[in-house]
Amino acid sequence: MDSGDLKRALRRVFDTQVLNHGDYNLVYGQPSGSGPALVIGYRRQPLELLLCPVDVASAAGQESCGAAPPSAPLASVALTNVATLADTGHGYQVETVTGYRTWFEVSPTPAVPVGAARDHEEGFVVLDQADDSEDFHQFMGHFMDTLDAFYSETPE
Repeated sequence: MDSGDLKRALRRVFDTQVLNHGDYNLVYGQPSGSGPALVIGYRRQPLELLLCPVDVASAAGQESCGAAPPSAPLASVALTNVATLADTGHGYQVETVTGYRTWFEVSPTPAVPVGAARDHEEGFVVLDQADDSEDFHQFMGHFMDTLDAFYSETPE
């Protein structure tokens, strides 16, 4: 398994969960602390994050025609339900008004644990997402700036 195979496996997991999956750019998010890995879909119009928890080893082990289910329900974060969106210096903290909370990192070349998927000996695949991670960080900056603008407006 290589980086391209892993990207396709993660895309399949996301695509099975999201009807309009083609509207989203995707990145892999590593949990900060405990918690599942995330396939993160994001789009600028409307401004939205979709956080899809995934069991990477299961997704990587699926045949090309199948897709592993997510390891937990998908979470949507948009201007209508975001409570906190913060850059922690090592990643991001995201909370919604319904109580969903997660911390994750998006790096250019994460070492993704795939276990023994498809007899992968090392147990890790280095995922090349340098361009995607840069675009994601710009997106998150825009999302946080948009929230700051809402909060800085004072009612008359």
